[in-house]
Amino acid sequence: MIFVAGTMTFDPADIPQFRGDVAEMRPKVLAEQGCHHYSLLVEDEAAGLVNVIEQWDDDAALAVHFTQPWIGEFAGKYLTRMKASTVQVFDIAGARPLPGM
Repeated sequence: MIFVAGTMTFDPADIPQFRGDVAEMRPKVLAEQGCHHYSLLVEDEAAGLVNVIEQWDDDAALAVHFTQPWIGEFAGKYLTRMKASTVQVFDIAGARPLPGM
């Protein structure tokens, strides 16, 4: 299991269109084989800050994800607009319940 997590920062003026494009793309991503969770959540619209959290079976599933046409279109539109990113891939060895839950 791998997680993709971190933040991305955009010009605040890009955020309304970003939200709409994510809403359109998200169901397609969630239908991809190996995708368990996909969230690009606007944390602070005024700052253009987006939280990223994705859960994938493995690197192979993530690699296929990056070949999908909707990801190419989205990346082509937003990667050059991104001001900053802390997004990384994290290898997960296992999971356990949250204490007290």
